[in-house]
Amino acid sequence: MNWNNLRFFLAVARTGKLNNAAKRLGVDHTTVSRRITSLEKELEEQLFVRLPKGYLLTQAGEKLMPYAEKMESESLALQAEIAGQDTVMSGTVRLATPEGIGSQFISPRLHSFFARYPKIELELVAESRTVSLSKREADIAITLSRPRQGKMLISKIASYRLKLYAANSYLSKQAPIITSNDLKGHPFIAYVNDLQSYPELKLLEDRVPNPEVIFRCTNVTGQAQAAASGLGFALLPAFIADKISGLTALFPEEIYLERDIWMLVHEDVRPLARVESVYSYLQTLFKQEKTLLWG
Repeated sequence: MNWNNLRFFLAVARTGKLNNAAKRLGVDHTTVSRRITSLEKELEEQLFVRLPKGYLLTQAGEKLMPYAEKMESESLALQAEIAGQDTVMSGTVRLATPEGIGSQFISPRLHSFFARYPKIELELVAESRTVSLSKREADIAITLSRPRQGKMLISKIASYRLKLYAANSYLSKQAPIITSNDLKGHPFIAYVNDLQSYPELKLLEDRVPNPEVIFRCTNVTGQAQAAASGLGFALLPAFIADKISGLTALFPEEIYLERDIWMLVHEDVRPLARVESVYSYLQTLFKQEKTLLWG
């Protein structure tokens, strides 16, 4: 069986669309379509149901998935063994992180990494959704919860705190807020409703019964900017809010949340020299900045 065709099969199965698979593989969508057709002819099976909304696996496609993923793992293991003998650090590493950590903490602190490894290309996927290392959506992932299963190496690399913030420009126009009970009736900024599993929102509701949320945003950077403009109160990571001029933390010893940060890497790519370089750099970075993260 042609391994290259299986690569295309896995990309379509994981993304559900030809265009997305093509983008991931660095080819055009007609090449992806041709490869899938070739594989189906080789196996004499239809692997996908073609629908307007995308490609769905057939029963035959579902059966092929574990075998294709096994071949992928073996291929990566071979690459790792070969790469382990190389002295030149080069290639692409994809890092997935929560939006705030990726855009506000990691992105401004990469100069020394690229000075040391100029031939490595780092792809940062900084967004709220959880990526799958087993599906090769990333080589390394930073998460706020420890996964319970999977072929991956897991390490806790830091902890950080969230506190309640408001703009001085807003506070100066209000009656003095002496206790947390005085927060009632003030406007709040939070995540959108379908992200209410976030502990930040649970904490907010515990401290402020029925908070009057007037603005919801899917990313913490947007929330921080809204709070800084004087729109209302927001529960924000200290490493983001403390550097924004004009924001003040209220009741930091009463209203706060501690969260752990975990770094994950799939066992099959961990030995790759380029992956190891990013992994080690991030471990050192988070250790050096633990005071900033803690707030």
